[in-house]
Amino acid sequence: MKKDVDFLKKVRELAVEKNMTATAKALKIPVYTLRARLLRAATNLGEIPPQFAKTRVVKKVAKSKKRKLIDTVRAAGKAGSAKRIIIPQYIFEELGWKKGDKVVIRRSGKNKIIVEKPASK
Repeated sequence: MKKDVDFLKKVRELAVEKNMTATAKALKIPVYTLRARLLRAATNLGEIPPQFAKTRVVKKVAKSKKRKLIDTVRAAGKAGSAKRIIIPQYIFEELGWKKGDKVVIRRSGKNKIIVEKPASK
């Protein structure tokens, strides 16, 4: 009985700031064991189990590495001399462009191609 009271007290203190998984880690027991002991202690003492904080661990987002874009120019169709190159979707996402936006592709000098979205009027 004394064990159950102490256990319930510890869990209540931790449950104010932590979710069930974090509480189990702090007590160094598995989550399923925490649930079972909590249910047993609450039943024996005739009390309501504590409400755990609804928190989630936010993962730190590492800076994304700039990927080198390497692609080859390929023929677009079997007939004709059209050429094509594939531009990955993440480039458009990085620029904030959405499906349906108008895009202008033009040459700049001998070796450069500019892909731009005209300013909306």
